[in-house]
Amino acid sequence: MTTTWTDREILKSYFRGIIDLQIEYMNNYPEMNNDYRRDNEAFIKTVKTVLDEFSSKLTPELKDMYVSKYKNNKPFIEFYNVCCSAYRLYYVLKQRIKRLSQQDRTTQGKIICVMC
Repeated sequence: MTTTWTDREILKSYFRGIIDLQIEYMNNYPEMNNDYRRDNEAFIKTVKTVLDEFSSKLTPELKDMYVSKYKNNKPFIEFYNVCCSAYRLYYVLKQRIKRLSQQDRTTQGKIICVMC
C-alpha cells in the first residue's frame, strides 16, 4: 500500500520511533528483498541519519517538546517557555527534511510510506 509522506508524517514517524523500527526490521530480515524495500531503504536510512544529527544537538527540553508534539499531538503553544528558542529550530528542522532529495522520497511520482 502506498501513501503520501508529508514532512509532518516523516517527523511523526521519526519522533514516534517508527523509523527505528523500520530500520531494525530491515536489518533483521535482510533476505526480504522486494521492489518496495529497494525503493525505500535508502530514503529511510537517510531520514534517520539527518534527523539523528539534528536531534543530537537539541537540549533535553527541546527534544521532549518535539516528542510530545509529534508523538502525543500536543501543540507547540503548550511549550511557551521552550518555544521561543524552538521556533527558529523548527524551521531548521523543516529545511533539513525538505533537503532530502525528492528523488529519494518518490517512486514513480508517489511518496511511499514503509510501515503503512
